[in-house]
Amino acid sequence: MSPRPAPRQPRLGCAAAALAVDAARAEPGDPLKEAFTEGMRNLIGGMRRNARRSGGTAADEESVLVELSTMLGALVLSRACAGDDLSDRILTAVRDHVLGGHENTPDTKDSSGTDE
Repeated sequence: MSPRPAPRQPRLGCAAAALAVDAARAEPGDPLKEAFTEGMRNLIGGMRRNARRSGGTAADEESVLVELSTMLGALVLSRACAGDDLSDRILTAVRDHVLGGHENTPDTKDSSGTDE
């Protein structure tokens, strides 16, 4: 959930966010919809495994679905608002929410105001 590169260079970002609208428009049985759905199942499974390995509290399917939906929705909205500061604000808000405000990422500052 970083302002760089996803909103400005979608080809370098999340394929799920890029294909979601097209998959939603596809008819049941369409190869795109089937591939997208299978990819989402794999992504959800991977997120659950990672959460269990790290001892995270979000290993249950419902928590993973909420986090994934939140992150993908943020990417779609951010891309739609690219060029406006709202785009970065969406990603920052969701990143902070998903991480619980307890972790720093490369483009954030720690509580002292300095880069870690």
